[in-house]
Amino acid sequence: MRTRKLFLAALLLMAGRAGAQVAAPAPVYPLPSPEHMEWQRLEQYAMICFGMSTFNDLEWGYGDTPLERFAPIGGEIDAEQWVEVCKKSGMKGLLIVAKHHDGFCLWPSKYTDYSVKNTSWRQGKGDLLDDIHKACQKHGMKFALYLSPWDRHHAQYGKKEYVEYFHKQIRELMERYPDTFEYWFDGANGGARENRTIPNLEEYYNYPNAVRTIKGIAPKAMIFGGTCGDIRWIGNEEGWADETNWAMMPGLDDPNAASVSPTTGCETGSMWMPGEVDVSVRPGWYYHAAEDNKVKSVAQLVDIYYQSVGRNANLLLSFCPDRHGRIHPIDSVRTIEWWKTIQRELKDNILVHAKVTADQVRGQGFEASRVSDGRSDTYWATPDGVSAGVLTFTFDTPQKVNRLLLQEYIELGQRVASFKVEYQTSDGTFVPLPLTEKTTTIGYKRILRFNTVETRALRVNFERARGPLCIANVEAFLAPNLMVEPAIRRDADDRIVLTANDRESEIYYTTNGSVPQVGKNRYTKPFVFNKRGEIKAIAYDKNFKKQSEVATQKFDLPMRRFRLLGTDSRNLFDGDPHTADWFTTGSATIDMGEKHTLTGITYLPEQNRWTSGYIHRYEVWAGETEASQKKVAEGEFSNIKNSPTLREVRFAPVKARFITLKAIQIVDDVKRFNIGEFSVISK
Repeated sequence: MRTRKLFLAALLLMAGRAGAQVAAPAPVYPLPSPEHMEWQRLEQYAMICFGMSTFNDLEWGYGDTPLERFAPIGGEIDAEQWVEVCKKSGMKGLLIVAKHHDGFCLWPSKYTDYSVKNTSWRQGKGDLLDDIHKACQKHGMKFALYLSPWDRHHAQYGKKEYVEYFHKQIRELMERYPDTFEYWFDGANGGARENRTIPNLEEYYNYPNAVRTIKGIAPKAMIFGGTCGDIRWIGNEEGWADETNWAMMPGLDDPNAASVSPTTGCETGSMWMPGEVDVSVRPGWYYHAAEDNKVKSVAQLVDIYYQSVGRNANLLLSFCPDRHGRIHPIDSVRTIEWWKTIQRELKDNILVHAKVTADQVRGQGFEASRVSDGRSDTYWATPDGVSAGVLTFTFDTPQKVNRLLLQEYIELGQRVASFKVEYQTSDGTFVPLPLTEKTTTIGYKRILRFNTVETRALRVNFERARGPLCIANVEAFLAPNLMVEPAIRRDADDRIVLTANDRESEIYYTTNGSVPQVGKNRYTKPFVFNKRGEIKAIAYDKNFKKQSEVATQKFDLPMRRFRLLGTDSRNLFDGDPHTADWFTTGSATIDMGEKHTLTGITYLPEQNRWTSGYIHRYEVWAGETEASQKKVAEGEFSNIKNSPTLREVRFAPVKARFITLKAIQIVDDVKRFNIGEFSVISK
């Protein structure tokens, strides 16, 4: 009897040990701070760009605009409407540009006269920052600040006196708003109308001391930019992060730091510095009435979401209130519908009904089922020394799926460097999902889109990682079909080419500015449109009886007779911004074939990624003969390197046959420039 009791006791002890929870995997450094994690979970928040540039119709003001120009139509600014629109658009916080490069301050700063306190708005008693902060508190939104280091208004910019002023304003703002969740520095610098580049930004601006001020008052604030940031710029202002996006970067003392792209991060980086994607709902960052028909469509905004939040980055979406002091109705309707679309697409997780298994399990507490338990603090993990593994999700009945969401438990470090996803076909074999992007990193969140497949099982094969796998969440969805508006272009032979996003959609169009109707005027092939006018088009899916938003494109003079002097190339007239003409002579002259009365031009640089040769400072010349041309306009294409969008130059009416665009200064002082698309604005 005693022997039997001892044997049973031993079995119970062994069972207890077998059921004991094993230790968690060791961290793989670097790690996010608690503040990083709080910031990461926001996922998306808004920027508001409103100020003197709104009333100047400029992107970068020069700092010399009279204060009386700041005069909202109707006399008021509706900051609460800004916050309400942003919240309905899915934003978790709001970052306000308190002072942009023109030096104009939206609060009554005691250190400058160039602020709202000396305008007619509210008889100089207004404080726009305070209005926004109170509205954020009322509606449960977080508040953040942007204070441009560059100041084109301040006479001492470039000298130590300006830095003292800049630091005083930092402290002034932080003491007013110690609940700031993010503080934004900007990398742009220069003079007022002259080129006054600061060679060593960290030394001049004294960023370390600025950070001490900010963190001393708001220790949880994430700092963007400068040389002491907690988070990094993703490397473009177009709304995308790379498929490979590590949350790590090399230290500043690393000799290889300069060669690491902020778009991809660095797998071996020693600093935790996740990426932030900043992009505007319009082509520009400030409101321009001419861009009312260029607000990003729902489909474009959906792409931005999947290429930012869906690629391990946070999204900073910029809104541009108009001269009435309100976010324009087009913008608000578009962004609110966008967020509703995202919610519909990621609503019902079909993996909650699936059986999940893994080929490698660390032990109790780290089972495969942890990836679908709905909790963010649990995860599936592999044993020490095992940095690869397979998760398989099996359904009782075939399921349709076209979205897959994956998350790592990044509190222990970002690990996954390569994975692939497969689905089971009707004959029981596993084949790759029809993906169009690389499956490398995951990080906090990765969302994959693909054509709908029907399957009884999904399999995720994690091929390489920086340590034992720690996968917190996997979800799958069947997103409803999203209709995308057609692309409209006019080629060099004045033919209109309409392109649908998919082969099955029908396209209907109009040439008189009216709204297209299904069943009337279906597009079948390119057609000649050799006049000024407006083309509108819709895509229609007859299977689901759904149609897209209306795409609109205005065209000016037909350009079939236009000739670029010195070459037979017509890339800059072909309606395709991915093809460009390049110039090494410093100017491009166009012969329009006959005289026209012109009031402006448009310039669009080449739209391929990683291009160069953007014009910064320009002159426009025009005349009835090539030799008689005179200068009709000059200026700068502000921020064109980071935001290579269509630029419009207006000037007094001039009769001309020849027109020349001169590149006075090219971005980064390269030796040649490009023109992706060129057009004129005629009277």
